Amino acid sequence: MKRLFLLSTLALAAGCYTKESEAPTGLSSFRVEVTGITTGDSPGTLLPVVNACVAKYGNDQTRVPLELRGTAECPYTLPRTDVDIALAITAIDGTGGEMTSFNGPVSFRVIPGDLTGDYGTRWAQLTNGKGTGSVRVAHLYGETHVWVQDQDLELDYADGGVVGDLSQLPVEPSKRTYATGLSHGIRFEEPSLSTINLPEGGSETSVFIKQFMRIGRNPEAGEPLVQNCADPADPNNGKQMMLLVTGTDSSGFYVTDMTACRVPEKSVAGANVQTAEPDGFNPGRFNSIYIYNYSFPEGLDSGDLLWTLSGTVAEFTNTTQMSFPAWTLRENVRLLPQEQWNKYLKEVPPVEVNGRLCGYSSSPYLDDILCGYSYKNYKMESLESSLVKLRRVKFPKVFRNCDANGNNDMPMFCPVGPSATRSWQNCFEEPPDDPDLPERQCVIDCTLGIGEYAGTICAEKTTYTSFGQFVVEMNATGPASLGMDESVPNRIMSVNVGTTSVKPSKTLPPGYRLNIICDQPVRARFGGDNVTADQTGTLIPANSRYEYTLKDSEVTVALVRDAAATANAACKVAPDTRSRISLQIKDAVPDLNPDCSETDPDAAKALQCKQLRAATFDVVGHLKHVGPARPRWNVLPRDQDDLCCYPGPGMECPKPIKPCP
Repeated sequence: MKRLFLLSTLALAAGCYTKESEAPTGLSSFRVEVTGITTGDSPGTLLPVVNACVAKYGNDQTRVPLELRGTAECPYTLPRTDVDIALAITAIDGTGGEMTSFNGPVSFRVIPGDLTGDYGTRWAQLTNGKGTGSVRVAHLYGETHVWVQDQDLELDYADGGVVGDLSQLPVEPSKRTYATGLSHGIRFEEPSLSTINLPEGGSETSVFIKQFMRIGRNPEAGEPLVQNCADPADPNNGKQMMLLVTGTDSSGFYVTDMTACRVPEKSVAGANVQTAEPDGFNPGRFNSIYIYNYSFPEGLDSGDLLWTLSGTVAEFTNTTQMSFPAWTLRENVRLLPQEQWNKYLKEVPPVEVNGRLCGYSSSPYLDDILCGYSYKNYKMESLESSLVKLRRVKFPKVFRNCDANGNNDMPMFCPVGPSATRSWQNCFEEPPDDPDLPERQCVIDCTLGIGEYAGTICAEKTTYTSFGQFVVEMNATGPASLGMDESVPNRIMSVNVGTTSVKPSKTLPPGYRLNIICDQPVRARFGGDNVTADQTGTLIPANSRYEYTLKDSEVTVALVRDAAATANAACKVAPDTRSRISLQIKDAVPDLNPDCSETDPDAAKALQCKQLRAATFDVVGHLKHVGPARPRWNVLPRDQDDLCCYPGPGMECPKPIKPCP
């Protein structure tokens, strides 16, 4: 009791009092006002705003009020070039008043986005607490803020050192406060998968590498995102963004934006367009991406819809992907009756990869043999990670191990030299004693079907063993009525054949294969430019495909009407470069073994191999870019239902593949 009384007495003696906090002194922050936003490549030109806003002002960008531009009601379109943002900056002290005693340089940054100008556009000088500046930025999306900070500039580094004109840096003050201020939010379009994938500045890789990005929006976060297409007449303009899971694998999944806008071929700078698309638009919409999840994406199935998708943009073997991902599920189709599992997938049918997409021009060229090999082939790039279809491909008949030194590493090869003498060699300067030369020549001959493997479909065995990839030959060039590839009509020569010997309009290099189809029987003879045909020539029956590979000095074919013909013949002569593309089927169809032997002691395996090599196949799968590989485009089926077969004469499809309908 005495103890309690003592404590109470001490408390009363101590008493209570308050003390006001001292007012902070010195620099506290900055007031940052945006005074102008223009394009960096055309100074003074206003950035365009989205079509949904422009439509309210008679579809006239110039009539959109300045105070509305860059607001939530009227966001800017995603800029594909640099942007200059003009600023007025005021130093603020701890009481919220203007700090006129502050003198010194301040630096800029932008979130989200990147500083892209030289050092002179990355800072401003404040005198008596005020200053102006202009910052050059790029890769802006969503709600963007410009930050002004009392700290040193971020320097650019390359090759282990600082790069750029260091004379543009300010004199660094003796002390920094690290005070910061930011502008009001500047609203740009929300990003889409096309934002990430669409080439910019001639690059085949994403310009958003290493950036964290979020695609889509949950309903609780606001109105669902809609497509703002550059062309107001685009059927998808104004439609809600729909993110569709098109396939899963052991390490992640593929996503396609179902309602993405069309992309005109001519709108992509630097595109290498050999044969234009009939409708003027790229075959894909740059609207698909692979999500690298490091493991199987539990809870996701092919055909599901997502609300959002986020992650860090990366490039792996030249394929754009997202890593460290997160997503929110919109609809799990496996909770529906089975007949509805493909209700969304059927709305995004696979695009057929043909000669036009591979990069064929009207005349055969050396690069044709590797589909999509040519640089800046944005037709193929527009379909990266999308579902595509290969029609009537042939599997290899030979698997050759070119790994002479046993290091499981195959040397690359490239076309080298001027067009007239271009050949396949080392991609870099080749030393006289290049130790990889025998391996490289083996890979070249096998992959391209030349030299020892002329006329044969050959796949390099080490590549198949290590990566599951192997070469297949694509559909032959010729009339679509016979199931052939007619995507480049100017490559198919029409010849009217009567009783006098005639030839196609163009000669070809030796080694090319010709496909000849006539509606009446004709006689053919192959040879040099002066070759003629008569009734002793090879008989080509009516309405059937005749294949012939030019030999030695042969450069053309001469045709004459067969004596049994009832009329002059209309013939199609199509040079076929036997273009190759890669397949990867180990995970999808583990029971189908392309590296087989027709003389296997096991009679069942030998028959299976004969059926596989005699058949042609239609294949659906995701298109993957593997830059170092030859061929560099790879198709990955999801399961055995993605393959079907056209059996060889008198044969069946190899198990477990079903016949094509």
